[in-house]
Amino acid sequence: MASFKFLKLLAILAVMFAVLAICSPASNLNKKHDVCPPPPIMHVSGPAGRVAIKSIQNVSWWCNECSPADPVIIELIKNCKDVLFKRRGRNANSGSEDFVVDPKWATVGDKFHFRVTDPVIPVSGNSSKFIVFKIQG
Repeated sequence: MASFKFLKLLAILAVMFAVLAICSPASNLNKKHDVCPPPPIMHVSGPAGRVAIKSIQNVSWWCNECSPADPVIIELIKNCKDVLFKRRGRNANSGSEDFVVDPKWATVGDKFHFRVTDPVIPVSGNSSKFIVFKIQG
């Protein structure tokens, strides 16, 4: 009876090991013909948290699947819906742009984020959200 329990436990462990080996991401590393390669991802970083009016901020991006020859479209978005401005940039693979938090469009309490898009692939990504809190001296 004890040997039957041992064999049953051994069989369960073998099945668990086989499932782990088949479903593990490492098991997919040597496949040459993936049916569905992962989609490209645009990583965007920019100001986060609280940002002062009149301050100089930076938005940057990188995308392994994007070409340095591809252009980018940089959009500043207010309250998750209104595109305040669009600017064209270069090098969708990796780049950055500085901008001034202008009191003409930024008021205390406004929330913003950036969206950067490579229109050639197409792929886009969003920065973290930031909020305007005061006028810089």
